[in-house]
Formats: sequence, C-alpha cells, structure tokens
Amino acid sequence: MNDRKLLQAVTFHLVMGAALGAIFAVLLLAVDAQHLLHVILHSTAPTQTLIVFVSFISMYFGFGAAITGFHFVISDDNFERRR
Repeated sequence: MNDRKLLQAVTFHLVMGAALGAIFAVLLLAVDAQHLLHVILHSTAPTQTLIVFVSFISMYFGFGAAITGFHFVISDDNFERRR
C-alpha cells in the first residue's frame, strides 16, 4: 500500500471516530448523565465549556480510531503480502 492510500484510510478512521465521539458527547449531554449538563450550564462560561467538552471527547475518539485504523490497515497489508 502506498503512502497516499494509507493517509486516506487513516484520515477516514479519524473523521469517523471524531463524528462518533461528538455523537457520544451530545448523547451524554442529552441523557444528562451525572447531571453533567447542569454542571456545564451553571459554569462561568457555559458556551466555551460545552464546546471544549464536545471537542475533547471528539478528539479522543478520533485519535483512538485513527491509531486503531492504522493498525488494521498495516496488518491487512502485511496479510495480503504473505499470500
């Protein structure tokens, strides 16, 4: 596999993970788990806190998916070469 295809695959996994992370963060806020939304809305800067909360969870999921996707792509490429 060339570098361009590897970058495309890892980017796809990064975006997919970031989107799933954002959905997870919004669902946590919608369910109001552990009264998280209440804490955020009553902070000194609720908008910025909400943005940081969703962004960091999204980045966490995105980087995890990118690393996992990289591992899967490299492993699959090694498997194909062995055949």
